[in-house]
Amino acid sequence: MKRILVPTDFSEYAYYAAEVAASIAKKTGARVFLLHAIDMPSYSRNDSFSEVPDTMEGIFLLKRAKQEFEKLINQPFFEGVEVAEVMQWENVYDTITEKAKEFEIDLIVMGSRGSSGAQEFLVGSNTEKIIRTAYCPVLTIKERITDFNPKNVVFASNFYEESIASFRKLKEFAELFNAKIHLVKVITPANFEGTHYTRTLMSDFAANAGLKDAEIHIYNDLMVEKGIHAMADELDADLLLIETHGRTGLAHFFRQSIAEDVANHSSRSVLSQRIEVVKEVR
Repeated sequence: MKRILVPTDFSEYAYYAAEVAASIAKKTGARVFLLHAIDMPSYSRNDSFSEVPDTMEGIFLLKRAKQEFEKLINQPFFEGVEVAEVMQWENVYDTITEKAKEFEIDLIVMGSRGSSGAQEFLVGSNTEKIIRTAYCPVLTIKERITDFNPKNVVFASNFYEESIASFRKLKEFAELFNAKIHLVKVITPANFEGTHYTRTLMSDFAANAGLKDAEIHIYNDLMVEKGIHAMADELDADLLLIETHGRTGLAHFFRQSIAEDVANHSSRSVLSQRIEVVKEVR
């Protein structure tokens, strides 16, 4: 791991993410890129329907961002870490994914307070968009962790062959901390599987993914998300590993990703990785 990207709005939760990124960087020698995206303010002209950039307001926002950058970089947790500042006048979601590709980022670390009800639409969707579109792993942080060192992690999946490539990336991250990986599959009434079939599926998956001494857990619940949280509580997990199909548009509307729901609602840190979907040939 050589490059870590931390999108920041300089909020409390963004600081949590920066502190975790610094902890990982000290362990791996990675460089941390702090990214702040500013939407250029504008105003409507009286004589037309056109929007005009508000230059003065933009200069004010730029100066304030530079002050916040200085305050963040001077935090004690960044001592000994190579840090780069990146500022963009662009849409925040597009900027994060584009800069991740441009800088060949290995990991995105984001702070998120999670949400429920009406807040979920306004706040939770922010994290979901990055999880759904980023090509690299995304680590979502929900609370302050002064020494990020997960030792007990849960990987929840359907354990089909399509998941092996994404799991290997998640596994590499867990191995940085010599963490114990628990494989978890939640069986629901709507997607019932026999125990013998599921256990064989998971054992074969572990072998193909190069995971030795895997602990396999099969959990029954009415909903996959609820089962993942319950199993994580039972195992006292430090970190959840999960995958997303990265669906967009109508496909995402009709088949919301479990990874996005888990990342949004979990009180634990969540590391997600997008599965590269192979288009069907007709």
